[in-house]
Amino acid sequence: MTAMTCTPANPFLPTGPRRAVASLRTALPRLPVKDALIAAWLVLAASAVVYADGHLQDWIPDVLAIPDDAEVVTDRAIGSTVRMFSIATGADVDALFADWEESLSGNGYPVMQGADDQLDRSIEFSGPGITNAKIIVAPTTDDGRSIIEFDATLD
Repeated sequence: MTAMTCTPANPFLPTGPRRAVASLRTALPRLPVKDALIAAWLVLAASAVVYADGHLQDWIPDVLAIPDDAEVVTDRAIGSTVRMFSIATGADVDALFADWEESLSGNGYPVMQGADDQLDRSIEFSGPGITNAKIIVAPTTDDGRSIIEFDATLD
């Protein structure tokens, strides 16, 4: 008779439900809490970007009629008071700025006109909750759309 000198191999398939769960736990690596927190942060950040793509910042005065084709290009908040964002639009910027300047000055937002504001297309104003804000037109994009930039310091 022959005697076995080596240990028997573990079977590939578990023989019972408890062994199946145990082998599953050893087969799948445990994720550290740090990785789970990073994943949650990435999901929240992506959600914020998607939300920002469709919504303008809340400090924008309601009297400004934003064009229907406006697309948010950048959206930034620095600290609790500095806000910057820009939109791309195919609207006539000169007509849009004339309308915005009239709407702002007629609804309690003082519009300041500096020497450089007369040369460039820009509007500088202040008002409720806004220490100062400036709207300028950046160079047009390759597709002929204008980029309008909004910068503000809030109270």
